[in-house]
Amino acid sequence: MLMPLLLMFAILAVGAGLLIWHARIAFVVKLQDGKAQAQRGTPPPDFLRGCGDVARMYGLKQGRIQGIRTGQGVRLSFSRDIPEHTHQPFRNVWTPPPGGNGGGGRRAAG
Repeated sequence: MLMPLLLMFAILAVGAGLLIWHARIAFVVKLQDGKAQAQRGTPPPDFLRGCGDVARMYGLKQGRIQGIRTGQGVRLSFSRDIPEHTHQPFRNVWTPPPGGNGGGGRRAAG
């Protein structure tokens, strides 16, 4: 009797955690054959162009860059397809948009 109830609460907790994590993703940039394309949200246009430039410069064929909302702004997260030595060049082209909402297609409360 107690076990099914605990299992149900565990499943609900995992589902709630996934929803919260999903809401933290501001944008996703997909890299394919040296081109960068917004796959989710609205990354700053200059960042999107810069990602394409870095991907072409390093000959990257595929990968994903996520903008994750944190208390300090947006943090970039890279898929395993993107080599570690290219992370800093991507960070160098990242400039948070004015207003501090970090992209993602959501309007700041006002």
